[in-house]
Amino acid sequence: MEKIAIIGLSCLFPDANNPEQFWQNLTAAKDSTSSVTVEEMGVEPAIFYDPVKGKPEKIYFLQGGFIRNFKFDASEYNLPVEFLESLDNTFKWSLYAAKQAIVQSGYWGNRNVLSKCGVILGALSLPTKLSNQLVAPIYRRTIDPAIAELLQDKDFHLSALPTTTKASPYNAMVCGFPAALVAQALSLSSTHFCIDAACSSSFYAIKMASHYLWTGKADLMLAGAISCSDPLFLRMFFSGIQGYPENGISCPLDKASRGLITSEGIGMVVLKRYNDAIRDGDKILATICGNGLSNDGKGKHFLSPNSKGQTLAFERAYKEAQLSPKAIDYMECHATGTLLGDTTEFNSIETFFGQHEASPLIGSAKANVGHLLVAAGMVSLAKTIVSMSGDVIPPTINVNEPLGSENNVISAEKIVRTPTPWPNAKTKYAALSAFGFGGTNSHLIIEQTKEG
Repeated sequence: MEKIAIIGLSCLFPDANNPEQFWQNLTAAKDSTSSVTVEEMGVEPAIFYDPVKGKPEKIYFLQGGFIRNFKFDASEYNLPVEFLESLDNTFKWSLYAAKQAIVQSGYWGNRNVLSKCGVILGALSLPTKLSNQLVAPIYRRTIDPAIAELLQDKDFHLSALPTTTKASPYNAMVCGFPAALVAQALSLSSTHFCIDAACSSSFYAIKMASHYLWTGKADLMLAGAISCSDPLFLRMFFSGIQGYPENGISCPLDKASRGLITSEGIGMVVLKRYNDAIRDGDKILATICGNGLSNDGKGKHFLSPNSKGQTLAFERAYKEAQLSPKAIDYMECHATGTLLGDTTEFNSIETFFGQHEASPLIGSAKANVGHLLVAAGMVSLAKTIVSMSGDVIPPTINVNEPLGSENNVISAEKIVRTPTPWPNAKTKYAALSAFGFGGTNSHLIIEQTKEG
């Protein structure tokens, strides 16, 4: 397969509205997570908070990564301003990230090129704040009579949720509409859809976008993923499956870490066939050499990672890239911060890289911004690209008791805990992993070569 060039990159992460701000935060070893606020949850968080894990209808963890101080300019897009302003952040963030990525690619305003550009986005199939606002009246009408009868109080009525804006019916279309809106607002091609491959969605979207380029069905592709679920719903869900750390410590790649921190945000890339990018003189940020996918849904419980499926994704990526694992300088791990997840990932790395006598440096940005769920891979990709361009691998923060041992292929010393120059200055190779619920596994290999 021909390599795929990344010629545009955008992001909207906690504390970072663009890749430059994200790079500054990484080099400053900044922790951009914080406690959820009333504005984000829509209600006072203390109403639902209980530090004891396992209580029904309660959340036991308040930390998260949030998009704050973001201003959306609806006048920048080819759709009515009033309509765009009535939409959920899912759609506003998608438009913002899409435009920024295209601007960086150099093709903003080039109608001929953009008319042959498709869009594939990873998107969570979960409620958002404004989709909840649409459904809440139906919910109240359905259960009000039942509760009134149970309480024997004919005057009982559930309180209406406070609303700040009139929600458009389009806000109910959280799964498929973001990609369609981007295509319509930016005059792109008719190739546009969203997928949900759990936490591997970013790299699945990139793989599908690559196929459109390889087959000639598109000449340019936007690919990425967005995490913008309702904060209260998300915290109820992850409290229910006990994914948060009951000890309050979430430190990916650290032995003390006992859970993840859910976060929100979006990242996108502009992709092009490598030879076309060279021909057209595009600035190539990095090149995708291989993208291995696998699914091990039958292996274990859908919440339990499976080392066999992860190593299969590794194998497929290096076979596609026709590259030895020994060439990898650095690996950005999925590293959620859960003991089972991080231990399983370490075992997968040990098994696969050990048999190839490879021992790359490793790290994770989840300690900086939390776990963006379907968009987690975009955090990894953005970090790796800006690190390659900056010639420095930024530290993985908050690691005090690192996983690994001196006897392992990937020892504790391989975790990058201080700013570290890239081992190879001219041609850099990096690997990125993303593993999701249900056994959706992915492993991406990228390359950056500097001229001269």
